[in-house]
Amino acid sequence: MKDIFVGSILACIVLLNSGCPKSCIEANYSFSVNAQVGPDRDSINVGDTIYITSSFPAKLIDQGTGAEINYTGAKKIGSTLGVGKLITGEVVPVGAVFDFSYISIKGNVYNERSIASPDAVQQLTYQENNNTYELKVALIAKVKGTYALGIGNGLSVERNNSKNCEKAAFDISISNTSQHVYYYQTWRPGYTLTASDLKRLYCFKVK
Repeated sequence: MKDIFVGSILACIVLLNSGCPKSCIEANYSFSVNAQVGPDRDSINVGDTIYITSSFPAKLIDQGTGAEINYTGAKKIGSTLGVGKLITGEVVPVGAVFDFSYISIKGNVYNERSIASPDAVQQLTYQENNNTYELKVALIAKVKGTYALGIGNGLSVERNNSKNCEKAAFDISISNTSQHVYYYQTWRPGYTLTASDLKRLYCFKVK
């Protein structure tokens, strides 16, 4: 299984299909974005808080062409957060969205019940502030266990300052954070995490 959270992919498809009408002219861009998870500890207690943060400028470099793109005024830049519990005997993480409480600090985290795996995936949206897109959300642990978070690639449906219907993909990677992937490797011995997995996976234990 290449992907840690199938539901994350399905959620991204939902966002993609909700975009511009088929008749419009599309110019697709791809941008690289970083995210951080903290505090940087491999275990926390029930009642403790984990923060996911990400920010990037509105002027971005397209990975395909190297051109600078002014992405000011995007209608919506969204991503997904897979939340899974690593339970012995299960071959995939069990959806565990509701093992946590959530607080939107910058941008928004919410649960969309119309997607295929709502108990495994939360939706994330960035907010624009002073030519910067920002996201900061908090997860408060409610249940003991070992967990894996998977940050999905982001997507923007359209930017407001464009005459054409333009979509952009945001390649989001976790950086400057110890990701504690040994929890996943211990839970699923023999499985080799892909480069894509390692960019987006964060594991921890709630005691």
